[in-house]
Amino acid sequence: MPLLKLVFLGTGGAMPRADRMLPAIYLEDWLGHRILLDAGEGVQYRLFQIGVAPSSLTLVAVTHMHEDHVLGLPGLVITAKFLGGKVKLLGPRSAHGILSRLGVDVADGYDGGRLRVRCVEVCHTVDACGWLLEWDVGYKLDLKKVEGLPKWALTKLIRGEEVEVGGRVIRPEEVADPAHKRYRRLLYTGDTGPCPRMLKTVGEVDVLIHEATFADDVDPNKAHEEGHSTVADAVEAAKALRAGVLVLTHISARYTDKARHRQLAGRVPPPPHVYVPDDFDTLLVQL
Repeated sequence: MPLLKLVFLGTGGAMPRADRMLPAIYLEDWLGHRILLDAGEGVQYRLFQIGVAPSSLTLVAVTHMHEDHVLGLPGLVITAKFLGGKVKLLGPRSAHGILSRLGVDVADGYDGGRLRVRCVEVCHTVDACGWLLEWDVGYKLDLKKVEGLPKWALTKLIRGEEVEVGGRVIRPEEVADPAHKRYRRLLYTGDTGPCPRMLKTVGEVDVLIHEATFADDVDPNKAHEEGHSTVADAVEAAKALRAGVLVLTHISARYTDKARHRQLAGRVPPPPHVYVPDDFDTLLVQL
């Protein structure tokens, strides 16, 4: 089964704490892609702590140009070069000029065949991308409909390719299990307030990593004016996107621990399953 590994290298907001660093999430999929979502200050050291060399990253995707999300980029890029690699960077189009000065290739999306990554506009105070990752896991075939077909034909149908057997053209949609989802999707919002256009653009996801800068002790209107969300906002987004897993991150330094966030998250009946990770927590997600 498709498996994602998420390591939360930094779960804090704009102000770091000794126990909560600036935003950065390491993602590794079953296909071997290694992706860094945002690059808070000192992120290269955190990667080394989990045994990942910056030069081994498939790509780094930054959501926007606020300092807490990008201060780790210069060191990361330089170290990757020393190790013989080159960072491929994704970012909002308005930031491409600045980011390219680091001597890296900058794009607003990635197509790796079975994995596609694209920018989804979110609702922050500056131009910002939420990153939507979509994996093509192929078709699950209805065994009754493919009985007697050769193995090579089954392999192609699972990959989404039509085949011709005995003069008959067979499309994968014709023989697929209708209950099976071909695509698996993860959305990382970065910083955002409640964002109807984001929800409309994305549709549905399996995993939602949503900022929850504030708990329930802040006026939601104040949070939204600052381009941020509360725990309740993140939960509502997860329900709208029909997410099976919701991860809350980007926690304000005003909270000495995450007890309040966890208490609020604990009131949410599954689905979604809600997690409030600490720095360096690892979450394995079966899609």
